[in-house]
Amino acid sequence: MQKVERWRKGKEVIHSRKSKNFVPQNNVFVYFRYNENESVMVILNNNETEQTLDLKHFVESLKGSTKGKDIISGKEFSLQNNLTIPAKTSMVIELK
Repeated sequence: MQKVERWRKGKEVIHSRKSKNFVPQNNVFVYFRYNENESVMVILNNNETEQTLDLKHFVESLKGSTKGKDIISGKEFSLQNNLTIPAKTSMVIELK
């Protein structure tokens, strides 16, 4: 949690009032925070099992981004097809 708080303090995009929320599907919540310079995708999987997101549903908000980095785990992900989210997990993905 400290890692997220330190990252959050220096990120203007998080303090921006621009956001886009999507209707939860299969108990997975997704929203985007964005400004003119950057975008962040936040995913919350509240299930007891991993879930797979079809990223085509979010193409407008991904705005051509093909990769992203989860600031919590440090892992990089391809954002071109599907994204598997482990059970009871949150991800904050900086879009690239």
